[in-house]
This record gives sequence, C-alpha cells and structure tokens, in this order.
Amino acid sequence: MTVKVFLISFIFISLLLSLLYIPTQLSQPITIFRPSKSFIIPKTSKPYPVTFAYLISASSGDILKLKRLLQALYHPGNCYLVHLEADAEKSEHEEIARFVSNDPVFSQVGNVWMVGMPNSVTYRGPTMLATTLHAISLLLRTAKCDWFINLSASDYPLVTQDDLISAFANLPRDLNFVQHTGHSS
Repeated sequence: MTVKVFLISFIFISLLLSLLYIPTQLSQPITIFRPSKSFIIPKTSKPYPVTFAYLISASSGDILKLKRLLQALYHPGNCYLVHLEADAEKSEHEEIARFVSNDPVFSQVGNVWMVGMPNSVTYRGPTMLATTLHAISLLLRTAKCDWFINLSASDYPLVTQDDLISAFANLPRDLNFVQHTGHSS
C-alpha cells in the first residue's frame, strides 16, 4: 500500500513540477517566423465538417522527416503546432522556421505555428507529457478545432486529410480515443 501511495505522489509531483517548469512565453515565435494575427476567414462559418489540431514533435536530426510530414499532412482547415525540442541545433530551428514562413500556402492561410521557446524533452517522461498538455492549451486558445492529434516527425499519414475528415464527420465530438483504466495492478 505504501508503495502505491509513494508512486502516485511521485507521479503527481513530477507532473506538477513539469508544468511549472514550462516557461510562460513558450508560444513566442522564432524571430524569422512571425505568424500573422489575421487569419483568412472562410465565407461560410464552417467550410469543413470537422477540423483537426495537430501537435507535431520533432528532435534533432528530424528536419527532413518533419518537412515531409507537414507537406503530406497539410490541409487548410486544420491547425498545426510544431515543437522542435530545445536540444536541436539553432540552425535546425531556423531551417524549419524558414520552411514554414516561405511556403506560400502555409504563410497565406497562417495555420502552421512553431513553438518559439521549446522544451528539452525526455521521451516517455514527464517533460513529454507537460509539452503535450501545454500544446493542447495553446491550440485550444488559438484554434477552433474538433479533434487533437499528437504526432512525431517519424509518423506518416496512411489516409488523406479529406478521408480523415470524412471518417470523423459523423462522430460525436465528445468521443475520446485515450485509453485509460481505473484498475490497480
């Protein structure tokens, strides 16, 4: 019993400290890439049946995969937040910022953002969870999307965005795909 209490309190304290560690200015853009404040407002209030908010996480050396994923995944109705971890070289951060800001579609629609002050991420650790929760918070404040999808630069879509929109169009918006259990082991 004491082991369970210790483990639960350790996890809770780790999560709390991770959330406190995240700088409040995490969403400031890199100076090369400044997303426009004005967005293109479609003529109809809801041009797509559903929209997705993506967090795309990448680490050092993932630049080519990240570019490939953004190009394959892009849809004007969705929102994308790119987190290139703090341990990546400054030149990699600048290269991705230039890629996003120089792409004519990304820059015109203005729905691809970069985390300007990224975290150093330990995968499968509390910093990864804290980064994901903070990204969800940023996306909820800046984008009106129906679904959140967390990807890494190593992922690649198996279906088109139009097919994904069609598949999710009739699902209830309160449906949750996160698996959890209350059973103790």
